[in-house]
Amino acid sequence: MLQPLLNPDDEPWVNMIGRYMINMGNVEMMTRLLVLKIKGSDRDPIYSSELSLRIGFIKNSFPRAHRDRHAWAMNVLKVAAKHAGFRNIVAHSALAITKNEMGAPTIQGLLALTPKDPDNFGKLVSMEELTGRVNESAAIGRALMEMQNDFN
Repeated sequence: MLQPLLNPDDEPWVNMIGRYMINMGNVEMMTRLLVLKIKGSDRDPIYSSELSLRIGFIKNSFPRAHRDRHAWAMNVLKVAAKHAGFRNIVAHSALAITKNEMGAPTIQGLLALTPKDPDNFGKLVSMEELTGRVNESAAIGRALMEMQNDFN
């Protein structure tokens, strides 16, 4: 009989990885919505481009009339760009699994194995870091929603 890989002690990992991916799905959707507001069409190639390119497009298109608002948006988009790379670590990297004291497999972290990110290759992402990224990605999604009003 096959035994499940994950055990109840791994539930926090399952929850945080799921929350992070849901938050990043919101970031994906909101960048597409902002591109649509800017371009007026979902037919423009930037609409279907990868997340980091859409973030750069929004950054370059953001209105500069209000300095404080522009500075805020540039910070949000800078952090969002970092999450585009981290999202790839979460989506495409291996779980580092060891056995606990009872001999059951348990997750130690996410092992960054994305070749496009050589600075983080081989890094072990901890629960603490993942939790921080979950909270930060939720804030980015909310900020991107708020940015809709800047493109009216």
